[in-house]
Order: sequence, then C-alpha cells, then structure tokens
Amino acid sequence: MMQNNPHSKLQRQIDQFLWTSVIFTSAVAAVSLMNMGRLSLFIVPCLFMITLAHNFTFLALASRDRRKSSDKLAGTLAPTASKLNIIFCWVLVGFWALTVLIIMITSVLIMGNGTMEGWEKLAGYFEVAMVVGEIVLMGIIAKKCMTQRKHTIIGPEHVDWQQYGGPPPVREIV
Repeated sequence: MMQNNPHSKLQRQIDQFLWTSVIFTSAVAAVSLMNMGRLSLFIVPCLFMITLAHNFTFLALASRDRRKSSDKLAGTLAPTASKLNIIFCWVLVGFWALTVLIIMITSVLIMGNGTMEGWEKLAGYFEVAMVVGEIVLMGIIAKKCMTQRKHTIIGPEHVDWQQYGGPPPVREIV
C-alpha cells in the first residue's frame, strides 16, 4: 500500500533543496556566462536550462499534490519519489560531473595558449567550485527522493502524517 503525503517533513526538505538548486544553478550559469560559457564549451548554460526545467516540473507537481485531498492521494506515489525523477537526478549529477572535467580540460588548454586573462581564471575557479556544489546538491536531492520512495512503498508507517490530519482511510476489499 502506498501513501503520498505532500506535507511531510521529507517532502518539504526536497522542495527546499529543489529551490536551492534553482538559485544555485542560476548563479552557476551567471558565472559561466561571464566568460561566455567558453570554459564549459557552453554546457553549463544548457545544463542550467535542463536542471531548471526538472526542478520547476517537480515543484509544480508537488504543489499540485498539496492541493489534493488525502482521499485522492491514497494509493499514489509522490512525483518526487518516482523512478523517472530519481534516475533523472542521477543523470544530472553525471552531466554536472562531466562538466567539471570539461571545464578543467578546457582551462588547461586555454592557459597553455596564454590567451586566458586573470579574471577568466578567477571565474573558472568559481565556476568549478559552484558546479561541484550543484553536483552535491543534486546528489542530496536524489538520495532524499530515494528515501522518500523507500519509505512510501516499503514502509508506509514511516510516512509523516503529523501536519496532514492523519492517514487516509484504509479501504478493504471484500
């Protein structure tokens, strides 16, 4: 039996991490665009848009669930606990990790030519650090979503119903 509680502590944490990722990826894209995306071969701005689309989609779906009654949510799975979301979060982690590697390789190649200015080096250092931060953040989101899925599917007694007015009624099939 599955239980979906959009008001649980875990769902609120996931929502907060998704909003943090929105802000963080925006900052990463801004830093990347300081050097016109040159160090990341314009991958950071592309990943920024993909990550934003992911985050806003699941924030909207979670918001939709908060407006539903507990009867309509009975037997459903939270959108953030879906396999698709979890897999996509890990795919984003992989792409962001690949981006760190690309930034480092590109920086070494550009520095070898002597065409990189001092401010570009500094922007590159900030960009790498912020991309690593986004990797960690997306990894945390993926782990929290996996925890939510595990608790919802395997042990619905672990669902936090504290602020939701109690669990939905159990329907027995006779």
